[in-house]
Amino acid sequence: MKFGVCCGIEEAPLALSLGYDYVELGASAIAAATDLAPYRDLPIEATNLFFPGEIQLFGAEPGAYREYASRAIERVAGLGATVMVVGSGNARRAPYGVPSDVAESRFVEVAADLQTMAASYGITIAPESLNRSETNVGNDLGTLARALRSDGVGYTADLYHILYEANADGHPANMGEHVPFVPTHVHLADLPRFAPEVDDSSVIAFAHRLRDLGYMARISLECQRPNPAEDLAKGLATMKALFSFDDATD
Repeated sequence: MKFGVCCGIEEAPLALSLGYDYVELGASAIAAATDLAPYRDLPIEATNLFFPGEIQLFGAEPGAYREYASRAIERVAGLGATVMVVGSGNARRAPYGVPSDVAESRFVEVAADLQTMAASYGITIAPESLNRSETNVGNDLGTLARALRSDGVGYTADLYHILYEANADGHPANMGEHVPFVPTHVHLADLPRFAPEVDDSSVIAFAHRLRDLGYMARISLECQRPNPAEDLAKGLATMKALFSFDDATD
């Protein structure tokens, strides 16, 4: 298992100095950078923030996103990353009046197209569910994950978004429903989106689900950090305590 953190390039040295295995940076920042030299010596194994907000997946031109996506994928691949998470709430937000099933199908179609574009670079596309305050497409992870799999696309299991949606519905998060099969990638934070506590029952349930599924890839901390060094250290300690499955015992 590898433990990383979602951050900007300016915070990467601190995270790595604290013992993180890799950093997960924003693909849109990489795509827009005029100089990639500052990125080249960093262990960038995954990216998030795939699309900038000005790109609309429901625009008048069905393939308007492809020129940008091609540039982003090529640049990210050149830096060594192998997973690109697609959240991008503004880009995937469906206009008023578009039926939810049509909107979801459109997003899955785009994800499948991105996977086709990325495959030759050795990159896996892994969309994540987002909560209803961020977008109106792909809010339920279990539903999204199954739809993506039907088109040959993986997914990211983000605990914060799972808990947000479960809380909005007033029910405890059923990890088996939300994480129906092995994810491609994982994001970690508690419900307020801070570095989780090691005894947080929701995080423990999430860890057990991933262990039961045999997940052994990467987990990226993605949380608010009012005290960066302290919060990063806490997050890494929690991940090592709960997600080091190769050393875990019941």
